[in-house]
Amino acid sequence: MQLRGQTNVPQTAEQVQHTGKLRHSVVYLEKPFPGNSNHYVCSNHNETWSSDCEVYRMRCFCSEDSDECKTQKYKHVHVDYYGECRDIPKCSEEEMEDFPRRMREWLFNIMKDLAQRAELDDRYVELEQEAERDLAKKWANAVIWKFCDLDSHPFDRSVSRHELFPIRAPLLAMEHCIAPFLDKCDGDDDHRISLKEWGLCLGLEENEIEDKCASIRDSE
Repeated sequence: MQLRGQTNVPQTAEQVQHTGKLRHSVVYLEKPFPGNSNHYVCSNHNETWSSDCEVYRMRCFCSEDSDECKTQKYKHVHVDYYGECRDIPKCSEEEMEDFPRRMREWLFNIMKDLAQRAELDDRYVELEQEAERDLAKKWANAVIWKFCDLDSHPFDRSVSRHELFPIRAPLLAMEHCIAPFLDKCDGDDDHRISLKEWGLCLGLEENEIEDKCASIRDSE
């Protein structure tokens, strides 16, 4: 799939392409982002855009009822994941069952790597060091770290769908189980994930789920 239009913009706003059973659209804009496939994003309408900037630019146009709004459906357009739109395979029961373990390992390795490169937020260094010293806290500290890190706007002891974006969007094209897994974590389906829901979803025992976010923030 190739985004054209850097010099020649087609007559229509969209050129529809068919890939398997799913229909993908390539969106052409009046002022497209320079042709770098590393900037491509897939929207919640299953359309490949040239950059996330263009997605939110169009959303602004439509929210303000500007003449530059291509269609009213873009009032609520947002980035679903990074990269070109593609067929995302279904997550099997076996994959979903194993996903919490893989996610815990990934979170710990990310936290450890950030610490080694001195890029881990100072507030979480003690959590990482404790996880290194005490293997019994290895998974729990990594899980709590990521929850506290995600719970930011606002800090309300829960993680919204919007706050999940930094962990969902970069992974979805590579980890097809991430979206259904995160949906499953929202046990009461209130569109927010509490620390308890997050911990249990990632395979922690209830007595391992300790709310450290407030004390970490108070230490700033």
